[in-house]
Amino acid sequence: MSKKITSILLVSLFFSACASYRPILNDNAQYQKVGEAQAEADIDLCMNKADAFLEKHKEERAQKQAGRQAVGGAILGGVIGALSGRGIEGAAGGAAIGGAAGAAGGYVGEKSKDNLKPDDLKQNYVQKCLQQKNYEVLGWK
Repeated sequence: MSKKITSILLVSLFFSACASYRPILNDNAQYQKVGEAQAEADIDLCMNKADAFLEKHKEERAQKQAGRQAVGGAILGGVIGALSGRGIEGAAGGAAIGGAAGAAGGYVGEKSKDNLKPDDLKQNYVQKCLQQKNYEVLGWK
């Protein structure tokens, strides 16, 4: 088997394993009342809400970091522009370029990080969501 096919199979297996990572519900009164199909639909709903929640907070962090990096880039660009011998115009141009570069770099850098530990947060979010629907989560498979 070629390396390319092996890689594709491994990636597919990885994603299918991630997709099956779901809560195990207790067969309590709520579960018996709604049935397996509705319980699975409620799990899907809670998992989708958790994904949206995590993405929202990741976006907020990226925007804050972009702002911090923009300030630092503007200061550095302004200093370099002023030292270029073009006076105020050089400083203003350098600040604009530095600010834009800092913002872009900060945003992209923060979006690429995964500081929220999504597995833990997602599990907690899904578990809380299901508890609010009167389910009992026993564990995860």
